[in-house]
Amino acid sequence: MRKTISIIIPAYNEEPNLTVVTEKLYSIFQNSLYTLEVIFINDGSTDNSLEVLKALSGRFKGLHFIDFSRNFGQQNALRAGYDYANGDAVICMDADLQNPPEVVKELVNKWEEGYEVVICKRRDAVQNAGVFKENTSRWFYKLMSFLTDISIEPNSPDFRLVDRKLVNVIKDLTEKDIFFRGLISWMGFKKAVIEYDHSVRLHGDTKYSVKRMLKLASSGLTSFSVKPLHMAMYLGLFIWGLSLLYIPYALISYYRGDAISGWASLIVTVSFFGGLQLLILGVIGLYLGKLFVQSKQRPEYIVRETNL
Repeated sequence: MRKTISIIIPAYNEEPNLTVVTEKLYSIFQNSLYTLEVIFINDGSTDNSLEVLKALSGRFKGLHFIDFSRNFGQQNALRAGYDYANGDAVICMDADLQNPPEVVKELVNKWEEGYEVVICKRRDAVQNAGVFKENTSRWFYKLMSFLTDISIEPNSPDFRLVDRKLVNVIKDLTEKDIFFRGLISWMGFKKAVIEYDHSVRLHGDTKYSVKRMLKLASSGLTSFSVKPLHMAMYLGLFIWGLSLLYIPYALISYYRGDAISGWASLIVTVSFFGGLQLLILGVIGLYLGKLFVQSKQRPEYIVRETNL
């Protein structure tokens, strides 16, 4: 019986790239022993992506599309792909061709060797990514390693293959605001890593702004660790201990008649600790926000149209 390989591709305003990536994938699987299923998730695109996908679905057997009612974000698009995919193995990749379609065969070969998760790791830094993005990405992985109990492969995007067993687990999860890079690592299973050269985007610009990257980082940290809350508590205990040590000094100075002066230092101290309190409240707020989102039980995405 022929095995099915599902490839899920989130797309947001990727009209110029859709035909190219589709033709490359189908040429790779031409005369293959596998049945190919390609699912594009149109994540609220404002260009003609949907019309292009409809035309492609008429040309290529096994090509499907899921059209969201609005932009729900890449992670929710991946969630939809996992929900709808029927493959024995499921591959996630971008529509902009920065994840080379040629690597897909390597992923499948590793899977056939018995690996249940095959992660793609960029061999070099992302071309044209900029110093800021490169450095923030490096520090994010270090921070995740320090604050959480999971290990995420550095320089690994959402370009990966997972076995059907993992897909079934993902479909049963009720968790909102999922961070898949962390979730796949947390789930375990037998993993392999392959390195690849990250290609230059063929058309258009990246859709990941600084705001989106920060939101993704925040989601990742709060999904897999409560250490920031512990650190806030320990910091509070440390400052409380310092204040206890200061009390005897203040009392002795008072009874000696020594004036404790320094309005400038007092204002700086009050401002510092006021800012620190707001920072800690912000950390607590992030966790409360996740609980609020989870409690509403709203769907992660809304499908307007699909040919599945």
